[in-house]
Amino acid sequence: MSRYEKGQEDAAMPPITQDDVFFLLEPLVGLPLLLAHSELSSEIAAMLAAYDWRGEEPPDTLCANVESALFNGIYAYTDGRMTVQDVRGKQKKVYTDALSQMAEALMGPVFERFPVCERAFEMLNDYALRHLSLPALKRLYTRYPDRLHPENRTLFTRVITENFPEEAYQDWLAE
Repeated sequence: MSRYEKGQEDAAMPPITQDDVFFLLEPLVGLPLLLAHSELSSEIAAMLAAYDWRGEEPPDTLCANVESALFNGIYAYTDGRMTVQDVRGKQKKVYTDALSQMAEALMGPVFERFPVCERAFEMLNDYALRHLSLPALKRLYTRYPDRLHPENRTLFTRVITENFPEEAYQDWLAE
């Protein structure tokens, strides 16, 4: 039986906290929104922390729920204008694709908590291919190197480099 079949639980994985969510969202929605609407990061942190990869709910459902919470929170805070202040102090409109990108970024800590096992590999692989998810691709690439055949690693590398900015993968992707 391989380690993928047995499963390797990651020892002492820290919980996903409100600070983690705050850190990921601050460059995207700005400090004013997060400080004035702290329940948004708290609610999302609770959703992410409660996710159990062993359950029946696929990660797609969690991502959709996070995206919905982001929309509702930003909509409420901005009185429907969906305009936030970025890190440079400029006003910017939050569009649907930006909400999807935010939700996807927030999936990173969830995927980091997945153990190295067959079921987690299958879930991540399925999710990564359907969503072009950098957090899922990163977890697959870095934690399942012997599971990815050389041609798949080459494909993953090409997909990542062609679809994401270099600063998003330069620390972990070996080209």
